[in-house]
Amino acid sequence: MQSTIIKDENLKAKISQTGFIHLKWSEYKNKEKILNQFGEVIQQTEIRENPKSTRLLASNKPMGFHTDHYSAKYIAWFCNSQSSLGGTSLLLDTVDVIDAMSPNALSQLQYVLVRTHQIFYSDKLSLPLLSFDERAPSVYYAKWLVNNPSDIKTHKALQQFEELLENTEPINVMLSEGDLLIIDNHRMLHGRDGFPEKSNRWLTRYWLKQSTINI
Repeated sequence: MQSTIIKDENLKAKISQTGFIHLKWSEYKNKEKILNQFGEVIQQTEIRENPKSTRLLASNKPMGFHTDHYSAKYIAWFCNSQSSLGGTSLLLDTVDVIDAMSPNALSQLQYVLVRTHQIFYSDKLSLPLLSFDERAPSVYYAKWLVNNPSDIKTHKALQQFEELLENTEPINVMLSEGDLLIIDNHRMLHGRDGFPEKSNRWLTRYWLKQSTINI
């Protein structure tokens, strides 16, 4: 990516094409202005190692591919500092996976229920793995939260979906200090590589609820 200032109005179009955008610190002027373009911040979280926490998020361990809370249409990470080794952000685009599945298999995925992140008062207990938002496919997935379906056809569709994910080449994004990574959380799965203990890796994560007004 060229080290020139990117016009804000191009960012949503870019993400609609690729599912994500990685901005180097020299490519943008105002982080808050960029975030406001994508919607309202509904949660801000500091992601850094904390030995006192039992959350995987606060460990130095690898994290498997998943989506975050469904209310967050977009997720943004700002890199405050990075580990000298490891800590690569990993992305998987579900577009090709969905395109590779038959209409019947996709209809079965709508019956696969995934337990939700119980964070907000109005959260449902589970959501379908696949739904459609304004006719566009929308994925909610974390392998460890999937309720294993008893129906054979639904189980086979889930199995095919996960096999296709495993055979999809991940996108590696190494964030440096000042970088900003934004993804479409209803399209892209994300994870990370592990990194050494007592690392200085520190990201600020923003969950962004899509604005109903085009900015």
